[in-house]
Amino acid sequence: MKKALILAGICLAYLGAEAQLQKENLQSPFQEQSGRTKPGFATEYKHIRLYYIKAKPTLYKAFEGMGKYTSLEQAISQSKIVVTEVSNAGTVNTLRFTNQSKDSIIVGMGDIVKGGKQDRVVEKDTLIAPGKTVQIPVYCVEQGRWSAQGGSTQFSPYHSKADNSLRKTIVKEKNQQRVWSKVAEINQAYGTSPTTGTYTAVSQSDKYKTELASYKQSLMQAMQREKDLVGIVAVTGDKIIGCDIYATPALFRDHAANLVHSYASEALKDGKPVSISDQKVQQYLNQLLAGELEQDQQLQQNGRSLKVNGKKVKITAFAD
Repeated sequence: MKKALILAGICLAYLGAEAQLQKENLQSPFQEQSGRTKPGFATEYKHIRLYYIKAKPTLYKAFEGMGKYTSLEQAISQSKIVVTEVSNAGTVNTLRFTNQSKDSIIVGMGDIVKGGKQDRVVEKDTLIAPGKTVQIPVYCVEQGRWSAQGGSTQFSPYHSKADNSLRKTIVKEKNQQRVWSKVAEINQAYGTSPTTGTYTAVSQSDKYKTELASYKQSLMQAMQREKDLVGIVAVTGDKIIGCDIYATPALFRDHAANLVHSYASEALKDGKPVSISDQKVQQYLNQLLAGELEQDQQLQQNGRSLKVNGKKVKITAFAD
């Protein structure tokens, strides 16, 4: 009996300490009984719909006093971070990140950097403390090159957040060859055929650039009106393509444009007119946000999370 009480206490302590990105602290986009979308909790453009997840006052309280985290894109543009090969010889699946600033920098799964011996995509969400150097796992997204451009092993600039289907491949397949296959599929979809096979060639496609810009303008304009927004669920056709949630509205805003870029890229390539029911999306979100232990189990197979001091500050989840 005593042992059971101790275990129960540990479990409660775990939940109390870490249960932040859960339904208790987040406003669902759906009405409880009908399952229909609440007014002001979704936006749609062409082949994509984004459902909004908003913060409750309890989420603000859970993360009050949290310092500012700088995104990798911001850090590179402001010369706050240096990204290089781990050595002159290089290692395909690892890069070195040196934080030269007083900021804490978030390096996100799916962030793509250009340069070095070949362009790479980040495999794992990582927080880099001020003044620290860390090695982070990556995948190659440029199969046909293994030479430093201009003799430099440094990476610059930041390119984008990867197409969501590539992010999903990173998480679910965990295989370099599958990543290369997905990159080739994306290039083929936009008629880009770079000699090195790099993912970043998609930005040279006029069709891709024009259509993606229209998606981003419409979706970002709608989201900018939402002050409590901390996450989105993206759908196209009859399927859920992913969900990203952050600890604070400020943190979400810093990453929103790149998230929209990622989701819209998949909708451009594989999207269909939205036909999925609100109830199906509600069921998915209820399962994701039901509890900390359940969420961790789901993310082990179909997502990622970033914890700081025992608290999740970011989750990314995909559907089965």
